[in-house]
Amino acid sequence: MAIFEKGWETPSPIQEVGIPMALTGRNIQARAKNGTGKTGAYCIQVLEQVVPSEQPIQALIVVTTRELALQTSQICIELVKHLDIRIMVTTGGIDLKDDIMRIFGKVNVVIATPGRVLDLM
Repeated sequence: MAIFEKGWETPSPIQEVGIPMALTGRNIQARAKNGTGKTGAYCIQVLEQVVPSEQPIQALIVVTTRELALQTSQICIELVKHLDIRIMVTTGGIDLKDDIMRIFGKVNVVIATPGRVLDLM
């Protein structure tokens, strides 16, 4: 329902090819221009595999920059608004103690930058 609410009525070419391949468990590598739905392509397939009732973190999405982490988390939050899936975004510049406390709460998907993943480990 959230996909249609975002206005994504038909998949873009990258989504049409990428989502089914990723759902089979295969690793994929793809390139496409800005604004073609790459973020949606990998977020949809990751969120599709999350089981909301399971407590541990089920997915980690690592992105290169704080801006991309925030963009990705916003898309994920919009896609799960009708589901009981919790998204957490964490990047440098945010108090590490706060992130540690949030991670012990109900979190299904973490979106983070590489440096913050290392900090949390």
